Amino acid sequence: MIKNMPTFRADIDVANDNKVRKKRNIILSVLAVLCIIGTLGYFQTRYYLLDGMPNLPDKATMWEMNLKPNMTLLDKDGRVIGHRGPLVGEPLKLSDMPDYVSGAFLAIEDERFYEHAGIDQKAILRAVFANTKSGSKAQGGSTLTQQLVKTMILTPEKTYRRKFQEALLARDMEAILSKPEILELYLNRISLGPQIFGVEAAAQRYFGKSARDVSLSEAVILAALPKAPSRYNPVSNFDGAWERGELVLQRMVVNEMISYEQMQTALASPPEIAEDAEPLIAPDTLGYAFDLIYERAHGLIGTNHKDLIVKTTIDVDLQNKAQETISNVVGKFEKSKKVSEGALVSIDNQTGAIRAMVGGRDYSKSKFNRAAQAKRQPGSAFKAFVYAAALEDGFTPGTIRIDQPTEIGDWAPENYTKRYRGPMTLREALKLSINTIAAQVTSEISPSRVATLATRFGIKTEMRPEYSIALGSSETTLLDMTSAYMVFANEGLSRQPYFVQSITDTAKKTLYTRRTVSPVRTYPVPYARQMTSMLRDVIESGTGHGAQLGSREAAGKTGTTQDYRDAWFLGFTADYTTGVWMGNDDNSPMRKITGGLLPVDAWKSYMMAAHKGVKKKPINAPDPLIEDPRIQQQIAFYEELGTALIAERDIASGAKSAGNAGSTTAGR
Repeated sequence: MIKNMPTFRADIDVANDNKVRKKRNIILSVLAVLCIIGTLGYFQTRYYLLDGMPNLPDKATMWEMNLKPNMTLLDKDGRVIGHRGPLVGEPLKLSDMPDYVSGAFLAIEDERFYEHAGIDQKAILRAVFANTKSGSKAQGGSTLTQQLVKTMILTPEKTYRRKFQEALLARDMEAILSKPEILELYLNRISLGPQIFGVEAAAQRYFGKSARDVSLSEAVILAALPKAPSRYNPVSNFDGAWERGELVLQRMVVNEMISYEQMQTALASPPEIAEDAEPLIAPDTLGYAFDLIYERAHGLIGTNHKDLIVKTTIDVDLQNKAQETISNVVGKFEKSKKVSEGALVSIDNQTGAIRAMVGGRDYSKSKFNRAAQAKRQPGSAFKAFVYAAALEDGFTPGTIRIDQPTEIGDWAPENYTKRYRGPMTLREALKLSINTIAAQVTSEISPSRVATLATRFGIKTEMRPEYSIALGSSETTLLDMTSAYMVFANEGLSRQPYFVQSITDTAKKTLYTRRTVSPVRTYPVPYARQMTSMLRDVIESGTGHGAQLGSREAAGKTGTTQDYRDAWFLGFTADYTTGVWMGNDDNSPMRKITGGLLPVDAWKSYMMAAHKGVKKKPINAPDPLIEDPRIQQQIAFYEELGTALIAERDIASGAKSAGNAGSTTAGR
């Protein structure tokens, strides 16, 4: 046995070595597994924490991050009349504001702002200790830079991942921007109330003044807001806001930003909150015009700009009067006359500026703009373009045609009264809105000539060159019709109607300014004056006699479509061209509402108010100055002949004389 001991010991050594090796392999395997798990955990955690984290934008982009589009409208005199979207104030530099404005925010939100690099470890530890002691989240450790990142770049979710990303981005922001740049960005972009961003917008909203001019007591109210803008809103909770404002003052003294005496002075004079001023134009009254202005403003400068201030052509008094007129007239007769909607457009003849637009009775119930979007048949209001084309083709206001049963192909137009008057001049035919003569004239000069002239005058919708165009069968909009009638008012000059005078952003950078555009000669002066004279007769003794404005000269034309589905009145003075439409959205008939009734009433009510205090001026319809005795003799002969024919016609038919016929055909 002694001889075999070396072998036995060798076996033991081998066994021990195997055990050690096995143990070492196990340890290595465990370490390898742990290393793999740790690596996977690291990458998984890193992926989780960084997943979806946005890149920090450049300096310029930071000013527009998460900024929703907003637009402020000014009236023709530069007064604010409407706003949509968040309130974003004019960007201010630190030097634009009193030092205590920025000091107030730093004192309560980040007193070590100039000492940290985006993350304040001391503040975090202090907050953890305080929250642990109190058992609640009484304090936060976010720096001003972190707040800015959270507001502008990240989502509002409250998770560890978002907090981690906030810290990383805050550190990166501190590397890109200087401390003053970060502070300026913060003061101009921080949320300080419902849809209120930046100290300028907040100062304007709460105190009715610029942040350049706020007092110390007002500044601390602003600085009280970031912690909880709704809870400390000074409008709804002044006591709570002022209580936190007092805390801000105390922190400013502790940080030696103000003296104790300044604090006492501020405490003795709490700020006054500005009362909500009545808007110059109610949002619903402005709604239809606002929609169109919004569309046209972005059409002029594109959609990349998010904060816009648009100076418009709107006249506050006229816009309010227009809405009041349509609402009152339609509302009064809604049940008895089965009319539910109306629209009005009024344009300044001298410039083409739209002074008022109402697209319906109630914007809150329907956003559809019946002045600019609704395409309706204009009825007899379109006859002005028929006779305008006829004058160009050689006709005159004294040209005689016979009012009698008429057939043009398969079409047999009838008069509103179902009666026929025999021979009459074109002037009288327009005044009394005789359908048969308008149809005859259109047939003679061709429907395409009428359609071409209407398009030339500014009608943008398709004009179908059919014989029925004589009676307004081609649909168009009230805005187009009003613009086209303005050509007569301007002696044949066409001006493009417009709403937008200029566009700037809140930084006062000019984005668009309307240049002066010369009017385009669309129609010869002599014919324009003749047409204006004929349209003046419509109001003086024809279907539009209800539109008379006392001693102020006016001209216009009524329009009514089949079965009383649409009723129009288009008219002008030397100052304004205004159009009114009434009807129903479902195209159902009204109860015998013609253009000479409710539309005329609304037009007159509005125009009387629009011309209050305006100097009376004649319209451009002077009598022709003819010095040639021979021509004067011919004119006299034809006038006497025309009068004799009309008299014979009236005797034969038993109709009233032309001078009294207006009341029997009013409304057409």
